[in-house]
Amino acid sequence: MKTLNKISIIIFVGLFTINLGAQDYSTSLKTPAVYTQYFLNPFFINPAHTGFEKQSRVVFNFRNHWAGFNDSPKGLTLGINGSPVNNMGLGGILYAENYGVANRFVGQGNYAYNFKANSETRMSLGLSGSYIRYSLDNEAITDPNHRAGDPLINAAVNGESYFSADFGYWAEFADKFKLGITLPQIVLANLGQNQKADSSRPFNFIGFLGAKWRVPEYRLIVEPSVCIRKIGDVPFGTDLNVLANLLDDKLYLGFTYSFGPSDNRTGFLAGVRVNQFRFIYSYDQTYQTFQTFNRGSHELTLSFDLNGKNKTMSETKEEPVKGEMTK
Repeated sequence: MKTLNKISIIIFVGLFTINLGAQDYSTSLKTPAVYTQYFLNPFFINPAHTGFEKQSRVVFNFRNHWAGFNDSPKGLTLGINGSPVNNMGLGGILYAENYGVANRFVGQGNYAYNFKANSETRMSLGLSGSYIRYSLDNEAITDPNHRAGDPLINAAVNGESYFSADFGYWAEFADKFKLGITLPQIVLANLGQNQKADSSRPFNFIGFLGAKWRVPEYRLIVEPSVCIRKIGDVPFGTDLNVLANLLDDKLYLGFTYSFGPSDNRTGFLAGVRVNQFRFIYSYDQTYQTFQTFNRGSHELTLSFDLNGKNKTMSETKEEPVKGEMTK
């Protein structure tokens, strides 16, 4: 059996062992999907951003984690995000991930209420509900190294299903500053036979703070941001991001430096917008010893704006609501 398959089985069986001990095993294999381009599509990590830009968009994302390592984690995401009526955002996300013989599937629905606090402040509150399923491939049983009749591996192959709910807050001030707060898995329920609550479930938190500086003479917008996250048992991690929009939002260049007790990494991003399409590619690598065994991580995002030509960054100021006085 391949090394990563063995690792996957050990981890997954360990999680089921925790669950059989009357704890919620999603507190271990619980980190949300990994994205390095979340600042371009914040609704992936914060339901409150759903519909916030008043732009309906379909997004496809592929991430190849630890490229070049056999059976490395690979994730596929399909998302849709829009505002069908004023002050409302609706969206959905389908996510599938495979790592060795372990699998995860997530189906998620987002709802957001967007409103203006005053003439220069826009805010949004959002909720998401997710169906999450974890399972092992049949290869975990058919492998010759597997001991037949192992109840833990058999249960893992059958899989477990969960329902989770996330809460989000998003705000933009004077079209210059952004603030986002996400509380992932504020509700987490086992949909299987073992439904005993786990009061020791770790606290989950994602915080985002960004700014926007326009340089009109160079047709340039620079957006620095910082994101901090605490998901489950993983220590606090921090991302420092810089995104540059050039030529009226037609070209993108970005850089990310992430640091924390569990990992340090750097990432580079480049992309282009052609009419209603956006193509974004990023590459990141860690400073851990394991980096010597792989070729870093690659992420590709393709998006399509559904309701006409995408507005440039300089045109995204909130339009006055009908009936409001304009200054």
